Amino acid sequence: MILLKYSKLLGAEYIPHLDTLKHLGKIIRRTGLEVNYSQGFNPHMLIFMSAPLPLGLKSKSEYLLISTDTCDENFIEKFNNCSPLGIKAQDMYFVKSKLNIANDITSATYSISGLNNFDVNDVLSSNEFIILDKNGKEKNVRDRILSLRFENNILICSLKAGNENLRPDVLSNKLKSVYGGGSLNIIKEDVKFLNNLSVTEYIAEKDNV
Repeated sequence: MILLKYSKLLGAEYIPHLDTLKHLGKIIRRTGLEVNYSQGFNPHMLIFMSAPLPLGLKSKSEYLLISTDTCDENFIEKFNNCSPLGIKAQDMYFVKSKLNIANDITSATYSISGLNNFDVNDVLSSNEFIILDKNGKEKNVRDRILSLRFENNILICSLKAGNENLRPDVLSNKLKSVYGGGSLNIIKEDVKFLNNLSVTEYIAEKDNV
């Protein structure tokens, strides 16, 4: 199997999740990689994406698991030659085991520009960070904020992902309402897997089980 790390930038962030899956399938077919298919009346390519991104959120750290028995060292080059602007492979890893990347990514790091500088300890030292959920009810999501820091006027934040995630756009809009700011630019920079593992540590642990 191949675990592919790719980016969604330069307008690709506005492609919805299911359409992104279709684009990825077309790119892979163009590369000529031999991919395994499901069985049954409607066989489909066995590729598995990480959890959906909010529409419009830029990312440098998306993952795609491709079920294949081929180890093509030139796959990144072939992928990028066949891919549209904004969807580009960054790295790849050959893995032995099927990975549940949608569930096993447990946190993500984002860069947010456009916010006014504020003392991050105002948030980190508090037991509460209240947002309104989609039903308009107040919810305390302080435990979903793992870290905050400013670097050159850009807020770097690590947030929980998975079932108890906190969307970076929700966080940044709340911070903007409290501390002020202008036009926001949010980029997903990196992710961590189970037990705060990097991608290489995660693969090594899974392959050795």
